Amino acid sequence: QVGRSTENPIDFVVTDTISGNQNNDETQITQSTISRFACRIVCDRSPPYTARIFAAGFDSSKNIFLGEKAAKWKNPDGHMDGLTTNGVLVMHPKGGFTEESKPGVWREISVCGDVYTLRETRSAQQRGKLV
Repeated sequence: QVGRSTENPIDFVVTDTISGNQNNDETQITQSTISRFACRIVCDRSPPYTARIFAAGFDSSKNIFLGEKAAKWKNPDGHMDGLTTNGVLVMHPKGGFTEESKPGVWREISVCGDVYTLRETRSAQQRGKLV
């Protein structure tokens, strides 16, 4: 599990970085762009070695945890889905992972692992289009 929280369920703590020339010791980040409980990455340890990303945090009881401001909806199959407040974004480089690769298109991952185009703003209530 990945996120900015240092609570027990988080395996990898991720912090914001300062962009551009704002890299002095006095610069502080006033609002984080990383959710406290951002996502869970599940990897199969046997063939075909599938990796899945699920947006949202999971508490100590392994229940999904989303902030009250997070976008939520019911899918046609009746299951609830949603997006973290700040979003979990992924990008697959064009040309694969090589020295010659170029940046690809950014996408957003939902709680159920679906892939969407980016929202109008990172915290918008309206989700992007299903990809």
